[in-house]
Amino acid sequence: MHDTVIRGGTVIDGTGNAGFVADVAISNGVITHVGAVTGPAREVIDAQGAIVTPGFIDVHTHYDGQFLWDDRLDPSFSHGVTTAIGGNCGVGFAPVRPEHRTALIELMEGVEEIPGVVLDEGLDWNWTSFPDYLNRLAERQYTMDIASHITHAPLRVFVMGERALRHEAATADDVAQMAGLVREAMDAGAVGFSGARLIEHLSSKGDNVPGTFADDDELLTIAKAMGESGHGTFQIIPLGGVGAVMYDQAGRDARRAEHDRIVRIAEVSGRPLTYSLVQFNSDSTDWQMMVEESERAAAAGLPITPQVGARGVGAMTMLDGYHIFMLRASYHEVAHLPLAERVAALRNPDRRAAILAEQSDPALVAQDLKLAAFIDTLRGRIGGIFPMTLPLNYEPAAEGKLEVLAAQAGVPMEEYLYDHYCAGDGSNVCASHALNFAGGGLDATYEMLRRDITASGLADGGAHMKMICDASMPTFMLSFWGRDRSRGPGLPLEHIVRKLSAKNAELYGLDDRGRIAPGMRADINVIDHQRLELHMPRMTHDLPMGSARLLQGSTGYIATMVGGCITRRNDEETGARPGRLIRAGQAEAALA
Repeated sequence: MHDTVIRGGTVIDGTGNAGFVADVAISNGVITHVGAVTGPAREVIDAQGAIVTPGFIDVHTHYDGQFLWDDRLDPSFSHGVTTAIGGNCGVGFAPVRPEHRTALIELMEGVEEIPGVVLDEGLDWNWTSFPDYLNRLAERQYTMDIASHITHAPLRVFVMGERALRHEAATADDVAQMAGLVREAMDAGAVGFSGARLIEHLSSKGDNVPGTFADDDELLTIAKAMGESGHGTFQIIPLGGVGAVMYDQAGRDARRAEHDRIVRIAEVSGRPLTYSLVQFNSDSTDWQMMVEESERAAAAGLPITPQVGARGVGAMTMLDGYHIFMLRASYHEVAHLPLAERVAALRNPDRRAAILAEQSDPALVAQDLKLAAFIDTLRGRIGGIFPMTLPLNYEPAAEGKLEVLAAQAGVPMEEYLYDHYCAGDGSNVCASHALNFAGGGLDATYEMLRRDITASGLADGGAHMKMICDASMPTFMLSFWGRDRSRGPGLPLEHIVRKLSAKNAELYGLDDRGRIAPGMRADINVIDHQRLELHMPRMTHDLPMGSARLLQGSTGYIATMVGGCITRRNDEETGARPGRLIRAGQAEAALA
């Protein structure tokens, strides 16, 4: 008897080949047959009219801390993700000495905007080495499988102490120690090494991340140590990766030199390398140059994979999150109120007039200069933000901009924005796109996604908690790129599913998953594609210490399975926690 049979769905198997109607049989957590399945089953899932895909593999998350306090792992869980890889962008929490725990929290808080109070409450620090950290994760159970890179910043601080925080050059002995610890981490099951050279990444104290300015010898020696393990992927955020969003543009020569560095790392490691790639306004075709360089390297036999997002990158603003009014004195007087009471107070004509007449209060600015600078940035971009309405449109035309809507209404932009935030129950959202939206659309993103060499990633699950919810990317890709796009061509579902599953499995050597085929792990999604949609992002307060984060739900997931166990049924979780830590390179990584 089969454990489960999925009957009559259109199987999109992850290979990129055309979908086909078939049954899928599962026993003992493994796919046993794809085709016409006979015989009884303990459970039958009717998939007629639905698509059946591999579970999605999210290779770029920041659940490093959340792994310790949360077993659900939303927002990724609500979007068909069955494997999540943490330890990205060079920041993490292992290895660590007690005296440097605060510094690592400050790095994660600044770079990935995970509140320090949340991390301080949620981390138990029952580890010192990276293998210790993996052992701690292995004690827990999740809605999905998890894995992690070892990351450069904690590694450098562990070896060099305060010298790493001062960005001093590593000595030969320092480099040798780091290489040894990387090899130790790889032997314990790390899926790779993560580094970052992005100068825009700053700690909550405004300091650069240790490793940002590391010499090539340090990076290459670490890469060699990783490669000697026989497995692993080198993940890196390259210099100049966000253009002139914060600082002067690095320039084409610097970017080509950065790609040359990427090539050297891949050569020395002998392992796959993936780097983050987005489009930015200050050089809107930089991405094309980088992809072409990677294609040349791949043609020469180097497994270099640009990792790209699927939509505009920026910030979502709302009353319960960030917005341009939050440091004004008359707003601050009611900022502590629950949302419903706050909205009522904000609708008071006298308070409304006062807030619209004010600027940020210097006393409040002095309390948080980083926040004040961000609000100034939002104000500078006010004309180009997009008020969001249902059904959600992530490629709005120019007439959807705030400056156009306010002009049509005959009111100042700040007044229009204020009233949008305060309408309804006060949960209205606006989107601001700083990256992947040059020219006012997603044509460049389409071209990046279309290329076979690129991988789908950069979802940042667990990070930027009050600003974005890009972990909803799988649902977005299937619904927008695979069905709804109106301002340009879409992408075949088979191509999208491959990007979300088999392509990422191949990138990380996860040979037991990513395809619908006999013998593969039964990580599977059954999706009503015609009904699939994203919900409006909403702010929740379910983190440690009651801190807030954005979540974005979905409709259309008939079932999500991890190792043959149904974790989600008809858009609701089942309570099952079959997910475990994957230890890369070790045989026991297969089935929960």
